[in-house]
Amino acid sequence: MAATAAGAESPCLPCHAKQVEAYARTPMGNSFGPAVPVPPVAFTHVESQTRFRVLSRDGRLVQEISRNGLAAEHPVEYRIGSGNHATGYLVRIGQWLFQSPIASYRRQGMWAMAPGYEKMQRPDFNRRVEADCLNCHASGSAAAPEPIGCAACHGSPAPHLQAPSRGNILNPSRFPSAARNAICEQCHLNGEARISQPDKSGGPAAVVVYDRPGNDLRVVSHVEQLALSACARQSREKLWCGSCHQPHGAAIDVNTQCRNCHASGLPDSHRAQTECTSCHMPKRDAVDGGHTAFTDHRIQRSAATPAGGSASRLRLWRDVADPGLRERHLGLASILVGERDGSTALINEGYRRLSAVFSRWPRDPDVLAGLGMVLFLKDQQPDAVKLLRAAVAQRPGDAVLHEKFALLRRAAGDKAGAIESLERSIALDPGRQSPYFFLAETQPDQAARRRTLERLLLLFPRSLIGREALRELTRP
Repeated sequence: MAATAAGAESPCLPCHAKQVEAYARTPMGNSFGPAVPVPPVAFTHVESQTRFRVLSRDGRLVQEISRNGLAAEHPVEYRIGSGNHATGYLVRIGQWLFQSPIASYRRQGMWAMAPGYEKMQRPDFNRRVEADCLNCHASGSAAAPEPIGCAACHGSPAPHLQAPSRGNILNPSRFPSAARNAICEQCHLNGEARISQPDKSGGPAAVVVYDRPGNDLRVVSHVEQLALSACARQSREKLWCGSCHQPHGAAIDVNTQCRNCHASGLPDSHRAQTECTSCHMPKRDAVDGGHTAFTDHRIQRSAATPAGGSASRLRLWRDVADPGLRERHLGLASILVGERDGSTALINEGYRRLSAVFSRWPRDPDVLAGLGMVLFLKDQQPDAVKLLRAAVAQRPGDAVLHEKFALLRRAAGDKAGAIESLERSIALDPGRQSPYFFLAETQPDQAARRRTLERLLLLFPRSLIGREALRELTRP
């Protein structure tokens, strides 16, 4: 199905031209597109002493990277993000898309490191864009991504095109509140972890959040912030994203929405005011947002930065009736968040939860791998290897799982087994770069290490990290 530049499927245009055109002007409708030339710029990332240049050549945007006497240039294929706050960039290397380590920030009028790259010691164009990231900015496959289309919120248009009716096209505003909100939550709720369902059950991932989130404002936490607000809680599910955000049609007057509920009881100082959000929904720096600020959706009484609670326990964003499934999700999330944050308490809690329900999920590769990685951290290598071996047997096509198995096999002294697992990981997904470096470290001699890095450079000849590693290996 072809898509317009606005990101809405062309079959929708004959009947919904006004909505499509209005949608194209919204941040969501403009969240992805081809990269266009920009004025040249150059800067140095101080932490890594990496030099970046942005220029245009033959009508294409090009980004250059250089460090320690090595350089590479990457034609930029796509921009990502509406540009209201920042614009990221994607390059294509072989059949895969990779994120550029630099971004442009509109409010500051500057170029700098993209979020997550700020402290990196060896930045490169090596962060592959996975489906979870791409799906929130684009429709279609990585081979031919397009701007977000109508189907993202309204479902497949095929039945509607055959017999147009209100009954065969999804309209989120008519859904029950949980289903309605879930449409927005697809992309506007990250949580602390997303846990896949057991392999055979399918279904959307379970989102896990802290029950008392702290004051760290994050870019993709709008839904969670709004749910914390007194306005949303007291509205009895009436206040939702669509109350203030209109994906197509005339823009909504947010101040009118506020005054619909607060028409009476306002202090005299507020009666003459026509603008509410600058005080009650101010823009704040996001901890993961780079050099930009985002609207705080907690709708606070005071404009001052709130004290914030201390994160307590993890909970499911949407609870499940099955106690065993709940423990599985929370156990896996506790281990993931504990590893990320260096929290031994969370890791131990995750191990306790998973151990309690292991008899129900004895062949679940996620449960097996989660328990195995905790045992690895506890230096119980033989048992950890057994669990990861069982996990791989249940999900043999998972390249990431094979790499984890390699880590445990090497720690247990089985270098040959680790090499076997890494080769399998690469064979399953040759576009993941980390197994090559891990394999090079594990090889028994310098010649084998060199051949491994050369294999990487055959696929990624402009890899700065790969070329640096090969140069260090061959240096006298």
